[in-house]
Amino acid sequence: MKALAPAILALGVLAANAVTFADVRAQSASATIRLTMVGAWKPGTSPAADMGIKFKDTVNQLSGGKVVIDFRGASDVVPTFDQPEALVRGVFDVWYGAPNYWAGIVRGGYLTEMSPHDIPDNGPGSELFEFVNKLHEAHGARYLGHMTGGPGAGNHFLYTQKKIARIEDLKGMKIRVPPLTRFFVAGLGAEPVTLPPGDIYLALERGTVEGFTWPVYDGFTNFGWQEVSKFMVAHPLYRNGISIVVNLRKWNSLPEDARKIMFQAAADTQAWSRGFVAKQQTAQLAKMKAAKMEPIEFTPAEAKRWEDTARDALWAHFKSVMSAGDYETARRLLSAK
Repeated sequence: MKALAPAILALGVLAANAVTFADVRAQSASATIRLTMVGAWKPGTSPAADMGIKFKDTVNQLSGGKVVIDFRGASDVVPTFDQPEALVRGVFDVWYGAPNYWAGIVRGGYLTEMSPHDIPDNGPGSELFEFVNKLHEAHGARYLGHMTGGPGAGNHFLYTQKKIARIEDLKGMKIRVPPLTRFFVAGLGAEPVTLPPGDIYLALERGTVEGFTWPVYDGFTNFGWQEVSKFMVAHPLYRNGISIVVNLRKWNSLPEDARKIMFQAAADTQAWSRGFVAKQQTAQLAKMKAAKMEPIEFTPAEAKRWEDTARDALWAHFKSVMSAGDYETARRLLSAK
């Protein structure tokens, strides 16, 4: 990917200054293992980013200095949608961001965003967790977990500039999407437009797009979008949150005790994220209401059409990109509660 070259050059100083561990197992027990982290969004503005930083801090605390993750930045270091490829190439070691940002590399690897389970991947060691990791490992990445709120907290929603009453009202509208919701939006008859989060405000202001999808909890008003949005379709879509992913070569070089620390940190962050996301969502909804944004409530029949369209669109995509065996496994693991 040509766009990745400048990002790799920009990280030259990172590679030059980082401690190289050709074989961590050969180091003494007292040696500090340093890992570099890049995230999809900056902490502070994005509560999703704060979950990634929580994982980092938990690793550093649990390890007592044995494993130290150094956060190097977000899109200012590597463009957001280029980060997964950069991780696989070893430009940095640890990543956080939306699971669906891996759509171009790990086809179907973000299926936990459709999960009915309290913890989207059921946590380290579960069959679902190991299945998602298998999909990642085939492409040079080690999956450590999906962090988000419980079902109903942390979902994506759709926002528009005009009031709608049914799916057909969205036909022909240009809607900004992440990889996760593009098939759903296309299924509505709207036109999906891919833009990084930082471009959404201006696109709405200029009329380049007429709506977008985003999880409420993830700093909606921090971006100022309540100033350029009028309506929110109050029917949740897929689950959001972050995944933590590690470069597979780096992971394989770590001693077993370091891996256990990172697994524990992932599980702890998953548990912590549930309350954190719910609190953030409540706060954002209050600010959106204060800004005079209006929720759109469909009739029960239309709400079911909305839900069915979302579910069927993403499963149809997964079926087209996953092997028959993996697709059937995914359906089984996400149907079992």
